[in-house]
Amino acid sequence: MTKFKKIIYILTVILMTQMFISKIHAKSTKDASFNVLVLNSYHQGHYWESNITMGLKNYISNNNESNINFKVEYLDFRVNHNKEYIKSLKDMLSKKYPKGSIDVIYTVNDEAYEVFKNEVKNINSNFYKLPLLFSGVDNNLEETSKEKENMAGIYHRDDTLDLMILMKDLTPKARYINIITEESGYGYSIYKEVSRIVDRYLKDQVKIRHIKSNYLEDITKELSEIKNSEDTINVIGGEFQNENSGKYITPIEVISTIKNYSSAPIYSNDQTYMNAGILGGSMDIGQEQGSIIGEMIIKLKSGEKIENIKSVPEPKVKSYVDYNSIYEYNINPFSVIKDVVVLNKEPFELLIPTWMKGVLIFLKIISIIIIIGIIITFIRFRNDKLKRIEIQKRAKEREKLKSDFIVNLSHELRTPINIILGTTKVLEKSLEKGNLDKDYILSKLENVDKNAYRLLKISNNIIDMTKAESGMLKLNLENCNIVCVVEDIFESSIDFARRKNIDMVFDTECEEVKVAIDIFQIQRVILNLLSNAIKFTPENGVISVYIYKEKENVVIEVKDNGVGISKEKVDYIFHRFYQVDNLYTRHNEGSGIGLCIVKEIIDIHDGKIQIESEINKGSTFKICLPRHLKVNEMQNEGSSIKDINKIVDLEMSDVY
Repeated sequence: MTKFKKIIYILTVILMTQMFISKIHAKSTKDASFNVLVLNSYHQGHYWESNITMGLKNYISNNNESNINFKVEYLDFRVNHNKEYIKSLKDMLSKKYPKGSIDVIYTVNDEAYEVFKNEVKNINSNFYKLPLLFSGVDNNLEETSKEKENMAGIYHRDDTLDLMILMKDLTPKARYINIITEESGYGYSIYKEVSRIVDRYLKDQVKIRHIKSNYLEDITKELSEIKNSEDTINVIGGEFQNENSGKYITPIEVISTIKNYSSAPIYSNDQTYMNAGILGGSMDIGQEQGSIIGEMIIKLKSGEKIENIKSVPEPKVKSYVDYNSIYEYNINPFSVIKDVVVLNKEPFELLIPTWMKGVLIFLKIISIIIIIGIIITFIRFRNDKLKRIEIQKRAKEREKLKSDFIVNLSHELRTPINIILGTTKVLEKSLEKGNLDKDYILSKLENVDKNAYRLLKISNNIIDMTKAESGMLKLNLENCNIVCVVEDIFESSIDFARRKNIDMVFDTECEEVKVAIDIFQIQRVILNLLSNAIKFTPENGVISVYIYKEKENVVIEVKDNGVGISKEKVDYIFHRFYQVDNLYTRHNEGSGIGLCIVKEIIDIHDGKIQIESEINKGSTFKICLPRHLKVNEMQNEGSSIKDINKIVDLEMSDVY
């Protein structure tokens, strides 16, 4: 190997070794944990510091930086802020975090920054030359560029002027400002900034009272000694404790308690009180500052030098007002300018004066009434239209029924009349020929008699229907055993059923049921039902009558296994003139008013009649009559056989 080749070989090995080491270093740097020491000036759970920490961690998480570790410390400067405490605090942190265990320090507040900014300059400190990030620090600090070379962060922007402008817009008559703060550097900075604005712009117009304490009891005591007036406003900042327990009180409880001692509107530039019931304020949002610091931490982790990271001012504050508090303090809603964010306002709510709301509510009510009126009118119009259509439909049906009735009635009248006339002609011819056979003449007269009954039944039904419509159909009530009345009628109908080989079955739950009825009318009812059953039951069928008690009623069921009635026609069966089918008219006699009379008779007795029927399976008529008795009336066991036979002959006259 030549000398030149050896040199090339050695250089190649050196180059590859360096590349390998660089990759290992880069990989180890990427995989190693990045530790951030977060120093909070106050106690654990402090709202402002919690908001910043939340924004910081959310930003880191959203950027998938899972190997960044936060070491959070609370310095509790509100309780202790003397030299001995600070020295012991530094010693404790030096022991807890040895040199090399921390990569970045983040001081959340100006007080933590003031204490630890010198540690990164102190060659003997474990934190020497560590990158220092900060927030909430005044931008008027006069550090040299050398002192700032290890520091970057967020400078505090004075938001007091924005707050004063908001207060001037909403409460222009304010002459006194109660500045309510905790006893801390933060509380004093609020007082100082408000005083500076007042001295510069509102001198001799506004007076300031500074009410400061860490304990809410002290605050309320001072407020109770100040007279409430319409020209006073309150500005609050910081967090407060209960004097006895030392426990920190929630912002909502603080505001609620202050309202018990002061009726003045409450403002704040502290995000802690954003949704606690104050009127409004111009506030920094801690989560936004946390996100900015998070971005800086990621840059440092990726290897960027801190001197290349520029400090920035806080994001411009936003002004907020609470929707409900505007009306609580009787603030003119039109004084809320466009850029102000309105909290706790529903999308359907309007930011307008109360009197306008009243007018709108009134107009809404009127509109609702008008709409309801229109809807009701429309519904009535539609219902009236439907009623008219229904009336017209019923009128047409009634006319059709009447027409059918007239046709049926003409048929019913013509048939017996023709038979009577034909029979009389036959008798005349027989007499002319001298044929005086007694049996022959009697059979012909019997035929005349039967058809005369048919005519009488038709005329009686028409008369009774007219009486029922006019309320003239009266009852002759008698106390009787209804079982006997029905049984007598049933037995008198058996002969008519036998002519078609129909079996007749009578059954009763009890032998005696006393009730006040019109015997003649009930006989007509039972005969009409039996007549229909015989007419519409085929040969070898069965008709049964069953009597029983049900509560305070007596029930009579007339059942057959005849042709039956379809469900859609059952509802019309008791209507005047209605016949189920023309087939019935062709094969059976009847005018179509019998069941109408039956229902009228039962109704006058304060009873009910129902029907259950199915095509080709038969029908069941159920009569319910109240078991009432007529006072001081002798019981009648039923009509005479002669009376029954007459009624049976009359009602059964159209069976054949």
